[in-house]
Amino acid sequence: MREEAGLKPLLVRLGVATLARRWLGGRGAVLVFHRVCAPDPTMMFEANRRNCVPPENLRLLLETLATSGIDVVTLDEALARLDGGAARRFVCLTFDDGYRDNLDTLLPILQAYRAPATIYVAPGLLDGTAPLWWYGLDQAIARAATLRLPQGDMTTGTLVEKHAAFDTVARRMLTDAPDVAAAIVAALVARHGVDFAALARAHMLDWAGVRALAASPLVEIGAHTISHPSLARLDDAAARNEMAECQVRLENETGRRVRHFAYPYGTGETVGARELQLAAELGFVTTVSTNPGNLFPTHAQARHCWPRHGIGAGDGPAALRLKLAGIVNPFGQRRIAA
Repeated sequence: MREEAGLKPLLVRLGVATLARRWLGGRGAVLVFHRVCAPDPTMMFEANRRNCVPPENLRLLLETLATSGIDVVTLDEALARLDGGAARRFVCLTFDDGYRDNLDTLLPILQAYRAPATIYVAPGLLDGTAPLWWYGLDQAIARAATLRLPQGDMTTGTLVEKHAAFDTVARRMLTDAPDVAAAIVAALVARHGVDFAALARAHMLDWAGVRALAASPLVEIGAHTISHPSLARLDDAAARNEMAECQVRLENETGRRVRHFAYPYGTGETVGARELQLAAELGFVTTVSTNPGNLFPTHAQARHCWPRHGIGAGDGPAALRLKLAGIVNPFGQRRIAA
């Protein structure tokens, strides 16, 4: 990647990360990625583009961790280190959803660096029974002058209008009732010709790929619900079913226990106390959100909503060092994170 410019490298050179780490750095951190691939020219919106981390960027971040004396460990090892005495600082690598490049591109990098990772899989996204709505919405808005939804038409002729429409509809998908989200998806299909099955085939793992990943000693498959809903918008039975059935399906497909869980979207709007309780009842050892932050010894007991630092396409060594020091951008946390 190009050499980082701007405020972040300056802060690192001034020693801000070193100073902050003493109070805010904790024992370690969990990093959340989605895809490891070149930028996709078919994606219009930043919320989707930033999730494509180029392979060379990931390699550079892994080298930065190594030269910084930070271990890459499994979630189980992280829990052991939080619960134990002093140990080297660590990070855990996690990847959400189950994209095809997790096998084709990510796995060879993990093998080259002997780095473990957890890949959280949502079976419905693989099967095409749950929509990759963030890609379908991107596709529809990019080619339409008017976005026609049940809630009303939205003019999307200019770039500014397109970005406003994407942000508005994405917010609805996370915060409105499930029937509203379903109606939006149905309109993308019926009125804008979005083919969600084709999107799944183009972007997601198939079950043979999931099993190939699960067979690697470096990869743990985690649960990410069946259909990737905003859990807080579901009733009790539906929320439990999404979590429990995902666990069962993945165990049946891989022949391995599924012990870790990632909440879809993972924000305060989509995850609450009920979801944490369900995760504990279902026996998940750890669960993760997308709320930024580091891990402290108290997280050994508070295991069902660990924070994670999002890593995007533009995050280089300086950004990584600041995040691991506990410095986050309070204005950058409203991005949609699948």
